[in-house]
Amino acid sequence: MDLRWLFVCTFLLVSLKELKAETPQQWIDIANAELQRALNNERIVKRPKNVVLFLGDGMGVATLTAARIYKGQMGGANGEETSLTFEKFPNLGLSKTYNDNAQIPDSAGTATAYLCGQKAALGVIGVNSNATFGDCASATGNHITSILEWAQQAGKVTGIVTTTTITHATPAAAYAHTPSRDWESYVEGTDEDRKMCKDIARQLVEDLPGQNIRVIFGGGRQGFVPNNETDPAFGSRGARKDGRNLLRVWEAKKEAAGQGSRSKIISDVDQLKGLDVSNTDFVLGLFGPSHLAYDLLRERDGPKQPTLKEMTTKAIDILQKDPNGFFLLVEGGKIDHAHHAGQARLALHDTVAFDAAIEAAVAMLPADDTLFVVTADHSHTIGMGGYPSRGNGILKGPEGVRAKDGLPYLTLSYANGPGASQSGSRRDLTDSKTEENEFLQEALVPLSVETHGGEDVAIYAKGPFAHLFHTLHEQHYIAVAMDYAACYRSNTPDHCRSPAPTSSGNDTREATTAASRATSFSAAATLIIVACFCLAMLK
Repeated sequence: MDLRWLFVCTFLLVSLKELKAETPQQWIDIANAELQRALNNERIVKRPKNVVLFLGDGMGVATLTAARIYKGQMGGANGEETSLTFEKFPNLGLSKTYNDNAQIPDSAGTATAYLCGQKAALGVIGVNSNATFGDCASATGNHITSILEWAQQAGKVTGIVTTTTITHATPAAAYAHTPSRDWESYVEGTDEDRKMCKDIARQLVEDLPGQNIRVIFGGGRQGFVPNNETDPAFGSRGARKDGRNLLRVWEAKKEAAGQGSRSKIISDVDQLKGLDVSNTDFVLGLFGPSHLAYDLLRERDGPKQPTLKEMTTKAIDILQKDPNGFFLLVEGGKIDHAHHAGQARLALHDTVAFDAAIEAAVAMLPADDTLFVVTADHSHTIGMGGYPSRGNGILKGPEGVRAKDGLPYLTLSYANGPGASQSGSRRDLTDSKTEENEFLQEALVPLSVETHGGEDVAIYAKGPFAHLFHTLHEQHYIAVAMDYAACYRSNTPDHCRSPAPTSSGNDTREATTAASRATSFSAAATLIIVACFCLAMLK
């Protein structure tokens, strides 16, 4: 064996990894193929049987860009050319996220907007703009219904999947009415307030539309168990102060309705996987006392918890048994939590996990019979800057570049949050392991918790009436457009009264361009040729 050839081959293979695969002609081919997809895209003007709304909590545009690069780099690519599954959907709009009384919103007011079709105040859920945060009396007479309830009234079965507590802001807006998102398991205030207003968990179990939700997957089991009882599923005390065990109440209500034998309560991934779908019509799956673990840390923090993809696919398995179709809300809620903590890698990884759930759902459901909508409730203050080379690690900074203070900086940073220095000078990141799972990203303004951002967020859509998402929209338009498409509240539009012709079905999921395939083939072929040459030389 000639060691000189070993060095030459090693150099060639390493160098090839760093080279961009695209030639000038391939860039032209990529653009032309994208143009052809746009020309081939046809509107599907018919009532969708199913509607699936995917909500990435805190998933702003900077998060999407960084996450697609992160996803690509996880697979050994440069990253910039990668796309998230839903970024290939044919229709795209923007959403204005402000609350009725706030320039930069929270997740409660925004959830009320995109689920109930009306803007609301910061911190309130399922009530209109006449209600005031924390004021129980102000909610009286101001309850508004959600698209989940409209779907039930139209004969559809419904489900909710989240990685947060099931009583958190996003899922709660689908079924609850409260002037405070904080009242997940207890109404703060006076005894009179507690008589007038129910906590969110009680509303899910005791009231409509919560009682009729077929699939409920998420965390937050402690909010359903009294604080004087130990939950056998997790060995920890419950959080309820009123002595109610809502798990027993849920079971009793299903028994009273004659649904007991086809209703299940589950608490871990093995029970989820072992669920007999054919004999299950209702399932309450609470997989942790509080929020579920970050996807990247699940093996450490929640080894018995399912992934968002696993929960989503099981939910679809159960819901699609109904011949009338379904409405499903799926939230990737931990994206937001990671941003608040200033931990960019956790946020990006949860975004990729969110994308995996979407990819699986799209593969399971008919392309011309399901309206998919993917959006965010708000953004965060994460930004992406500097001049890193193509393929540079998204969690690193521009190589060899220093700021005016002589210190290196990262591509991703936050405008505020716990990663800010309070010493008068920036942290020296020279020897920092910036790609560690829980690395604390740099921030400018020191805050204990990073805040939301106020810029517009994206709306991606695919399927019947996806073309309704096409420009800059008010956020509450999302619920109105989905309702119009699905004919939940009205049969007046023509497509609600009679079948409409379906599209020829140019499915963007399958529209991988010839140019992209050629690029991948070219790079792979070059590597194979070099590898074969090296093997021959080393014999």
